[in-house]
Formats: sequence, C-alpha cells, structure tokens
Amino acid sequence: MQELEKAGIHGSFKGDSKFFSKNVKVSMMFKPNEWRNFSGALVEFEASARSAWHTHPQGQTLIVTEGEIITKVPGQKSFIAKKGDVISCPIGVKHFHGATNTSSGAHIALTGEKEGKNVEWLELVSDEEYEHALKEARE
Repeated sequence: MQELEKAGIHGSFKGDSKFFSKNVKVSMMFKPNEWRNFSGALVEFEASARSAWHTHPQGQTLIVTEGEIITKVPGQKSFIAKKGDVISCPIGVKHFHGATNTSSGAHIALTGEKEGKNVEWLELVSDEEYEHALKEARE
C-alpha cells in the first residue's frame, strides 16, 4: 500500500558540533522500512558550514537543492555542486561536504543503511583543510 509521509513528521535537529562545523539543520524526510534500505533528509548549511570527515557503509547520494555544496575526498580534487547536481558517495569512501564560504547550500541526502547504521563519523574538517578544498575546487 502506498503511503504519504507529511513534511516535518520525522522532525529536524541542529547538527551536533561533534559532527558539523558552524550551523547545520537536518530535517528527516523518511526512514528505512521493510522495503526501503535507505533514509532521506534535507540538510541545510549556512555559508562555511560543513560536515566532519565520514564514510557510509552503504553509500550516499546527495541532490543539491539550493546554493553551493563543496565536497572533498582525500586524494581527489574537490568540487562545487549547484542546484540540480547530484553527488555520489560510494560505500566506505572518506569525504566531507558542506556549503562554500560565499553561499549557503542545501541538499537532500539519500543514505543507505547496513545493520542499523548509515554513517561512520571521523574527525572534524580543519579550517586549513576546508580552505584548501575551496581553493582547489575554484582552480
């Protein structure tokens, strides 16, 4: 049977400072269920806000809905995505994502889940790492 999950039914929260730098709002859209092994959330970043480094045990797909989203994988050139762009984060690949320093940004995160877990949080992204990623993306 098809069902409707109304906006806001799963709540929203401010990104925890252990996992995010600056102001980030996460609004849950839907959770995994008996036939869907992934969740969805709208993640909104103020300018310069970003996630910590992290990985996903089942990968993640990000659909940029507003502004600019920067993402970086160690050893790979960083890039900036804009509204309508899709970022694919493969299983187990270390990365971060967030807004640029000149624009806020938002994306819908479709995150796979494995054995009840959808993310492995690592260390915060330093200001130096973030600035380097911005410079690299704009070259």
